[in-house]
Amino acid sequence: MRVLAALMSVILMLLAGTMSQAQDVLLRVTTPNGQEVAFDRATLESLPQISFETSTIWTEGKVRFAGPALLTVLRKAGITAGKVELWALNDYFADLDLADLTEGWPIIATRRDGAPFGVRDNGPLWLVYPYDRGTEFADEGIYAASVWQLVAVVGLP
Repeated sequence: MRVLAALMSVILMLLAGTMSQAQDVLLRVTTPNGQEVAFDRATLESLPQISFETSTIWTEGKVRFAGPALLTVLRKAGITAGKVELWALNDYFADLDLADLTEGWPIIATRRDGAPFGVRDNGPLWLVYPYDRGTEFADEGIYAASVWQLVAVVGLP
């Protein structure tokens, strides 16, 4: 049912505007009461930015990621407690509890090594943790939550 709601949101977005308008929106956040907040690149990059260098199990060598903290984006959308589902372009999703988030991580990476990145490079948005900072980040749960090609976040009631 949640998959259907997320997909319907994207379909309605496409029907409501032109393709160019739809492409401007990178992330849709739906609050538990059904309010939807759209974030384009400019809005995401206007939020406080966090940058760190880390290696990942999906890339070679260290990569510098930059973007706003997920917690900052959720607060901007009006989600301050509970759980959320993070949805990828391919319908993969992961659940996160806001109590497990911090001001510093995870981030919604909008830049990789200083530049925007596309779908072929796991973008244009990727939920990233500082994997090299400690053993708590070398965890299957953290890896599963590292949603790339992130397109939607749904607040759970």
